[in-house]
Amino acid sequence: VNYRILGQTHIKVSVLSFGAWQLGDSKYWGEDCATDADATVHAAIDNGINLFDTAEVYGDGESERVLGKILGSKRKDIILASKVLPDHCAPENLRKSCEASLQRLGTDYIDLYQIHWPRPPDVDLSAALRALDKLKEQGKIRASGVSNFGESCVKKMLNTGVRVESNQLDYN
Repeated sequence: VNYRILGQTHIKVSVLSFGAWQLGDSKYWGEDCATDADATVHAAIDNGINLFDTAEVYGDGESERVLGKILGSKRKDIILASKVLPDHCAPENLRKSCEASLQRLGTDYIDLYQIHWPRPPDVDLSAALRALDKLKEQGKIRASGVSNFGESCVKKMLNTGVRVESNQLDYN
């Protein structure tokens, strides 16, 4: 597996990531979605994948819980990415969502925390991005990013003057 540095951070990520939506989301993927989850996650790690992506919305947080439990003591070797819903992007709600994700993941920091599925004008991107910066200052996240931002949303984001390290494109 090849690795790259995430944006302008010092975080080294595998170019392939493990998307954990299916872990624990039986409403979407069916009752058997967690079958072999432990073996699948460990096989990814054993094959060099260090970037694991989840979100608070995947299985109403169950994906984060399952992933955190499976990673256990390997957490220190893993780059965790999670996402906050746009409905939770008001600064106080964003902080609460991050803290809930931290608890479900069983960790004290998230490596990459992203805004999931933008819905401007519903989301005040400038305020949300400043809230992400505050979470970085507090050590709750190491880097911030966005997920599924198209060209117009990226332009709006860039106009805020707040830096993000990634845009996770809708590709799977």
